[in-house]
Amino acid sequence: MKRTSYFLFLVLVLFACQQEPVSQPKFINSASFFVVNQDSLTFEVEGKNWTAWIQTSVQLINPELTQQNNQLTITLTSKEGVIEGPAFITLQAGEQQFNFPIYLKNPDSKIQLEDLRSPKTVNTDSSMVQQQILYAFDEFGNLTELENGKYFLENYLELAPKTGTFKGITGTAVSSFYVDPGTVKTIPLTYSTDPINQTVTIKAGPLLDQFENTVSNGTLVLFSMEKAGEKKLIEAVVQDAYSQFTLPVSEVKNTSITARIAHITSQTLTLK
Repeated sequence: MKRTSYFLFLVLVLFACQQEPVSQPKFINSASFFVVNQDSLTFEVEGKNWTAWIQTSVQLINPELTQQNNQLTITLTSKEGVIEGPAFITLQAGEQQFNFPIYLKNPDSKIQLEDLRSPKTVNTDSSMVQQQILYAFDEFGNLTELENGKYFLENYLELAPKTGTFKGITGTAVSSFYVDPGTVKTIPLTYSTDPINQTVTIKAGPLLDQFENTVSNGTLVLFSMEKAGEKKLIEAVVQDAYSQFTLPVSEVKNTSITARIAHITSQTLTLK
């Protein structure tokens, strides 16, 4: 009899310790769109001692909870902001958990437009049009909508055929870009003599492209010399719009000289 009473007591204790299941909370908000530091999520719940957390794809967030009677209000305050997008809020009472999909968004904040240029460097021989893609991130690193559901805006920019390095403009979406000179248009060829040192200097230049931009320093110039049926090639490079070389007078007498850059060749210069 005592043994039976003992087992009956254990059964009663076991049933007394079991928690009655609660019904699934009712989501009262009309929409699951949740703006951090502005909106709150409200649920109709049974019982007390509820806990909650929000799970994004990369963050676990602990919100603030307040409960009055059967109404549970959840607010999320974050000075660091959140990674925007789909998330889940989980409510827990005892061993029971309930998940609700929501969409997190940071409050509107000041953004700075950025741009991508393609191509970053243009050449005056080719098209002077650049494709510009505008975009913006908020202060928390989220790609921000620019207008009417668009996150990127596309423009085509016509550049002036003036060579140089054009720096970005602070406070605007204009980033740096570069314009390189094109192929030389013509190759003027001249010479000068130094009677004292008995030398002749052959000079090609000024070397300009079709828009009067100086051809790039380091551009290869191939000088061709022909004398008495024999040919000789001399290589030189452009420096500040000119390319030149110097030889003794005796080597250039009765010589025909031309200069070539890529497919452009100068007129023949004949030295007597």
